[in-house]
Amino acid sequence: MERKIPAYLKTMSKESGKKKKEKRIRLPAEYTEGALRFKTGPGWKACFDSDRKLYTAETFWAGHYDLYEINEEIFNKLKTKGMERRDAHELIHTGRHLYKSVSSTSGAYDIALDEDYASLCPWAEVQKTGEKWDPELTDLAVAVFDSEKQNRGQRLKKRNDPQDTDQ
Repeated sequence: MERKIPAYLKTMSKESGKKKKEKRIRLPAEYTEGALRFKTGPGWKACFDSDRKLYTAETFWAGHYDLYEINEEIFNKLKTKGMERRDAHELIHTGRHLYKSVSSTSGAYDIALDEDYASLCPWAEVQKTGEKWDPELTDLAVAVFDSEKQNRGQRLKKRNDPQDTDQ
């Protein structure tokens, strides 16, 4: 016995099929836009800016979003195929942390570990929760958390010499 599907359900099915196809259309795992060379994988994206000789990356997963300055070695180790998200994140997280946004059940906040994160990563669509930590609180967190030690020198220099905007 053949079951007849109502016309309105057929239309819904076609529409949801179109949406699924649109979601599947993604940028290639490696691509170039002008001077920017990108690599992407599940939960991460890395960029090499050939004009500035600068490597940066973003990671995102379950309410967490982070920006990092990485080096050529890290960039080259990132594989767009066959690399687990966790492995890519661990590799990227060895770089210098620039920005963090967290949105979870325990609260939502943003931390600019390097105030120049936007100019360092102009390609990134930075996720923001709206609650940005004050620089003093960020300085305290950097001093307390050993995981952010690569930011100490840059932040202290900026605090002690506000005229220096090169770093």
